[in-house]
Amino acid sequence: MKIEDVQIIEAPLVLATSEEVDALASQLWITFPEGYREYMTRLGEGILGLLVRIYPPWKVGNELVSWRRRINRYWFWGDLLPKARAVECVVIGDTMGGDELIFHPSRPDRLFVLPHESEQILEVGNDLLSAIDWCCSSGELAEPFDERDFEPFNTRKKNAENVTGLVDDADDESLDDIIELGNRWTERHGAIELGLKDLRDQVGLDKSYVIDAHLPYARGYSAVWRVIHPISKAELGVFHWNMSDGTRGWWHDASVKQNSIPASR
Repeated sequence: MKIEDVQIIEAPLVLATSEEVDALASQLWITFPEGYREYMTRLGEGILGLLVRIYPPWKVGNELVSWRRRINRYWFWGDLLPKARAVECVVIGDTMGGDELIFHPSRPDRLFVLPHESEQILEVGNDLLSAIDWCCSSGELAEPFDERDFEPFNTRKKNAENVTGLVDDADDESLDDIIELGNRWTERHGAIELGLKDLRDQVGLDKSYVIDAHLPYARGYSAVWRVIHPISKAELGVFHWNMSDGTRGWWHDASVKQNSIPASR
């Protein structure tokens, strides 16, 4: 395939600059496959033949870490590319069917497809334009077609317009995942037991007096205990405790609203 063969069916194009390609290559310590720079600076971001999407530098850079994490977690393809090398690869495109186009930084002249519907890795060319032509013509991923129509779109603009801050979390980075990791860290370090020991040492109360709850307070693990008298049920005070590089607790006496006694060890 040649760039000149591509029919652009909509304008304007969403082009990347040579400087953007070079900056990402330098950041990742890689060389992009032959044809990537030409494709990005002449066609840019879009979809070819309603099938193939080649990622611009901003998309490659933004999604590479989460892609590698996903591949490491859910690898199931064959031995043509070992998993140990696959997790070092760079994904530079996909198809509308979920197939992904990748290369290893040490061999930018070998491009592979990870098929969505198969466990067999496919080697698809030694440069980007050959790999794209294979995707469109081989019949392995979709019915072969001769048209090379190109329709641009702009994910960089969409990201800039996403003023709500709502984004998809990477694997293992959702709020629930982070809370679960925090809970396991708390158990491993015995944080609750250390906090209760500080409470008994500083306030002189028995553990049976304590009703505990946890909430964010400072960097590290934090907990807040509301101390209740076992008979009258009156609130005696609140003990704030934080575990990061060290531990620190603050006792707030319920009878003296403005008084707090900081204690540390």
